[in-house]
Amino acid sequence: MMEVDELREALVLDDADPGAVLARLSAKRRARHHRRQGFAAAGTVVVLAAGGLFFARAQDDAQPPSAAPATASIASGGPSAPAVAEGCVAVPLADRLRDLRGTGASVIVARAHLTGRTASDGVRHHEMTLDIVRTLGGPAVHDGARVWVETPELPPLPDPVARGNPGPLWGPGEMVFALVLPQQLTGSALGVTVEQAPIVDGKVIFGRSGGCWSTSGLSGTAFHGRLTEIPGSETFARASTTGFTAVPLSSVERLASGL
Repeated sequence: MMEVDELREALVLDDADPGAVLARLSAKRRARHHRRQGFAAAGTVVVLAAGGLFFARAQDDAQPPSAAPATASIASGGPSAPAVAEGCVAVPLADRLRDLRGTGASVIVARAHLTGRTASDGVRHHEMTLDIVRTLGGPAVHDGARVWVETPELPPLPDPVARGNPGPLWGPGEMVFALVLPQQLTGSALGVTVEQAPIVDGKVIFGRSGGCWSTSGLSGTAFHGRLTEIPGSETFARASTTGFTAVPLSSVERLASGL
């Protein structure tokens, strides 16, 4: 709609020539339209830039702190290779076990001994044999079963390390608490895989730095003992940077009984 001030200005400047009046009004409106488009585009750029800045900061915040060197004890087994971080979202153990109901997964206590074989399923794994197996929940797992445990290849300490599973650890006598995950559940080309935590003096030792489960909702105490690892993996040193929580095995068994 034509504005009175614009019309008056156009009439004065162009001596009431109708053609000139309309041309001037048309030019001014086009110029105003372009300015509005420019402001809108600039606003979009600002929003995108701000969004990019937020995303960059979020990425920076997600980067883990540098891991400090720590002394690790050594377990028998084959060597581990250097380095690609793999992680997963830590889920409260009670929720994790509930999610595994009816999937064919099992929860066990066992002695897990490395065979020396390694293979890759996108991530390096070590093969283990299980014996002295006690199945706490899910289908029974028998002595002699062969399984694979994820052993992420991480940069040498003290380089920054991605949060998540720092690798497997064992208690005295190679005892572990483990989730046994069938191939049809994980899709792993290697077969049956496990997620494990060491057992020491009747307690399951959970690392606070990552892994696929957490001790949220469980009563535990700080653990300051020694654990065994794959030689050269520096798993104990990495996990020690944030410490360990010891949860009574009896508490974990009660959770597993419903699987």
